[in-house]
Amino acid sequence: MNTDYLVIFNPVANKRRAKHQWPEIKKQLDVNDIKYRLKITRRPLHCVSIISHYLVTSFRSDSLPKAIIVIGGDGTVHETIEGIHAAQSKNESIPNVPVLIIPTGANNNFYTHMKQQYNMNSNFIEQIKNHHVENHEIGLFDEHIKKQRGIFLNNLGIGLDANVFNLKNNFISHKINLKTRIEYYLSIFPTIYNLSTFPVDIKANGEKHKIKKAFMVTALNHDTDNDIELLVLTRKNIFQLCYVIMRVLFKRELKVKSAFRITSDNIHVEIPSLEYAHADGETLGSRFYDIEYRKTKYPFIY
Repeated sequence: MNTDYLVIFNPVANKRRAKHQWPEIKKQLDVNDIKYRLKITRRPLHCVSIISHYLVTSFRSDSLPKAIIVIGGDGTVHETIEGIHAAQSKNESIPNVPVLIIPTGANNNFYTHMKQQYNMNSNFIEQIKNHHVENHEIGLFDEHIKKQRGIFLNNLGIGLDANVFNLKNNFISHKINLKTRIEYYLSIFPTIYNLSTFPVDIKANGEKHKIKKAFMVTALNHDTDNDIELLVLTRKNIFQLCYVIMRVLFKRELKVKSAFRITSDNIHVEIPSLEYAHADGETLGSRFYDIEYRKTKYPFIY
């Protein structure tokens, strides 16, 4: 069967509530005679390997999909674009395949910002039929020590928030029930207590900044301009830490008056200590950092 679209479905999005939305989504696709190939993600980063393999093989047979329909949250969209870039690293002739988002995540911050900016129609069937494609701003990073290039839709954090997400992802790998949720939230307190600060060197706008005791460094993509905002938090008190952790857990925008902030179209950060990092909640592991942030564009269907 010829397929016009690749559908990526993450059934565990939004605490596994997404799987209950799939029957109605499938019904709408089938009733409207949308030809698609369904791929279901089973574990973290599975989406990256699925898409990379699918695009490489479909390009060889001249059967690239018109678009990739993503049913999930920001993390699934993030892995989708990483998968496309992984395919392009194997064959640079593979184009940027447009992405259409059907939001079933807990917050869907990236989709929400796009919807507000472009006054999007939330009916995904009409979006598919209209196939209106626009390039949208996303964050791009180059980590020079490990020679890794990647993207972030909302933010890339180093330090406290990455430790929290790393802890969360470890618990997600287990069966989610009341017991594991309680264990997860209780485990956050030792994370706060054992939190250590680290030095950060920043270069942006022709200036250098040195911060001796940071506990969180976050690059933010506000997706309305060409600049990246860098937010650096220094340790003040336990109340500030608790406030930050609650904002991180519920993926809310950080509003800390005492934070160091800088905005530029290119920001270079060096951290000479082993720290965890995450991009849109997807953990990047623990490492030293020599990292640059900037913007790029990717096509989305509205």
